[in-house]
Amino acid sequence: MHLSLGQAARVLECVGQSPAKLTSGGRGVPRLEKAGTVAQWSLFGLLVLIVTLSSPAGFVLAAGIVGVMFLVRKRRRNRQVWEDSTWAGSPVSTAQGIAVPGFPMEAPAGHGAPLRLAFEGLAPISAVTRPRSLGEYRVSLGRSEWPNVEVVGEHAYSHAIKAALRGSGAPVAVRSDSEVEGVQVELVAEPDNPYDVNAISVRWRNQVLGYLSREDAIRYGQPIRRIIASGLAVTTTARIWAYDAGDRLQARVTVALPEPGLIVPLNDAPTGVTTLVPWGSAIQVLKEEDHFDVLFKHVPPDGAGLLLVSLHKAIHTLKNGTERPFVEVRLNGERVGELSNVTSAHLLPLLEHTETVGETALAYAQIIGSALAAQLVLHAAKATEISNDRLSDGPHPAPTLLPWTAAYDVPPAYNP
Repeated sequence: MHLSLGQAARVLECVGQSPAKLTSGGRGVPRLEKAGTVAQWSLFGLLVLIVTLSSPAGFVLAAGIVGVMFLVRKRRRNRQVWEDSTWAGSPVSTAQGIAVPGFPMEAPAGHGAPLRLAFEGLAPISAVTRPRSLGEYRVSLGRSEWPNVEVVGEHAYSHAIKAALRGSGAPVAVRSDSEVEGVQVELVAEPDNPYDVNAISVRWRNQVLGYLSREDAIRYGQPIRRIIASGLAVTTTARIWAYDAGDRLQARVTVALPEPGLIVPLNDAPTGVTTLVPWGSAIQVLKEEDHFDVLFKHVPPDGAGLLLVSLHKAIHTLKNGTERPFVEVRLNGERVGELSNVTSAHLLPLLEHTETVGETALAYAQIIGSALAAQLVLHAAKATEISNDRLSDGPHPAPTLLPWTAAYDVPPAYNP
């Protein structure tokens, strides 16, 4: 069956394509649409006239054809009106885990009783005054920040999305699309949400842009709630695309999120005065196989996780008595490997600085392994990549988080 213009626009919006292509050939332009309709009915009338004059049976056939066409067009118009009124403020796909208000959905095994979910059919959530956070926790941790997680329910928050676009320097005009990348957003858990206690909203300057899908809210729930319960704001970057159709805004928001196990480290930062080295390119740690007895205790069940390690300047003494400095990597005070001479040269100036000011340099490292072997990949910025301002206003300790537990108490954040 042919789709109407409104139906086709919703399909394109659902798959992340611009509905502007529907009107590129003149469709939707009132004057062209009217001219096409006149031409169509003129040709049809001529055909009916020819058939009618040919025989009495032709007259009956022509009348039947005209009646069927009017009936089909009327049913199509009625269907379009019904769909516009029914689905304009509700989900386009239950595959995203969203339900019509009041419609119960079956919860996955192990997640308790079914929850009522309804984000898109509600009016946009207004700004909420929440307890002041002690700081920000960037869940992307400086990784490649291409947005990879879809947000749902955007069309219920068109005013906030337009504000985010304008605030990011993107023009918003009727019959045109806008797009911005790298928008700073916050992920807010809403334990008091009456439709889903696991709900996590995506907000720009405390204005809701949409929600994580039901499945993603469950996947990311524990690390995000742990960060919030520790008094920190969960931040990341987002990409926003929108097309202003005049009567409504078609939008798509995606946020940058790593796998849940790579959001917060598995261990706590060591005691003392420490400073966290900014996230940098991947650096392979050497000789970690000699310290598998230490690493094995930190390999997570799924085989990959994030750790906080400390970096220390050490000395290799060669046979001829020459001393060669290198970087030693420690986990909870125990040696777990070292960096090559070439890589160490990029970090040693930074370590010499931190030692001079009485600080211990910390960095994030990804652990990958099993019961047989494990490896560490360090992510630390080079000395040449760190600004003088960061060096002068230190230390920069790693965020302090609450201990691991099955559930965390987070403040209410939902406001109908």
